[in-house]
Amino acid sequence: MSGPNMRGVFAVPTTPFDSSGAQSAEQTAAGVESVLAAGVTGILCLGATGEALALSRQERDAQIRTVVDTAAGRAHVVVGCMAYTPTEVSAQIAQAQQLGADAAMITPPFYGGLEPDTAVAALHTVMSTSELPVMVYNNPHSTGTDLLPQHLGTLLDTGSFWSVKETSGAATRIRELRDELGTDVEVFVGADGIALEGFTQGASGWVAASAWLLPRQCQQLWDFSNQGRWDEAVALWNQLAGPLGQIEDSPAFISLIKQTLSRRGAQQGPVRAPLPTAAPDTVDALLAAITTMEKETAHV
Repeated sequence: MSGPNMRGVFAVPTTPFDSSGAQSAEQTAAGVESVLAAGVTGILCLGATGEALALSRQERDAQIRTVVDTAAGRAHVVVGCMAYTPTEVSAQIAQAQQLGADAAMITPPFYGGLEPDTAVAALHTVMSTSELPVMVYNNPHSTGTDLLPQHLGTLLDTGSFWSVKETSGAATRIRELRDELGTDVEVFVGADGIALEGFTQGASGWVAASAWLLPRQCQQLWDFSNQGRWDEAVALWNQLAGPLGQIEDSPAFISLIKQTLSRRGAQQGPVRAPLPTAAPDTVDALLAAITTMEKETAHV
């Protein structure tokens, strides 16, 4: 289900809101142009960073249209399709396909404490009928279910299994997934704090909320790693890891990204309830870390 052009950095957008609380298509389009200018392979909209679960069906559709129309074939568009029932997930995939998406990202059902075998059976139902390539998002911190490589291996016969976004944080998981799934399924790092470690284990790329904020540096880290320029990758990582760690460690990371973007000129508006709002001092600290990082990496 994969190919050479379905690897690399996939930036994960926020959902900007204007002063009335409505979604801002203009700011979304501007963000798409910014990450495309940095050279990313794709855009994964309507994930957790995009506050997907706080958007109406109409808002979802509007965002997909904006991202697809703005990307205009210059990058792959993946749409987060997250719901409790397989029926609803399948309906979201079908709608994403109709609106021009290239692939879908799905998660295990995120309520009820399902055992992995039960969760992966629900994914199998969805993937067996999907007409889009599917990325499976393993995020046990949010779903309560850690899909191990042997669980994901049971999805190989669905015909739609394109990739895994791996966010468990387990140090050797990328390598283990590679061993289990072979070369036909791509494996993406989904935890920003271990991006470089994932690349050294053969990751296919990086699905990164941080790439919406710092696209040039995130893309450059992937390029260095993919080209085997490890000394340069490590040097860049040593500068980039600080800001990324501040984002990843914050329970209000979505607000932190949005406020930082706003302070840098890309107005985002607030997060929607019940998401928490980042404190001003954490925004100040992240901006200071980014300023230092950008000075140190200006020559890269």
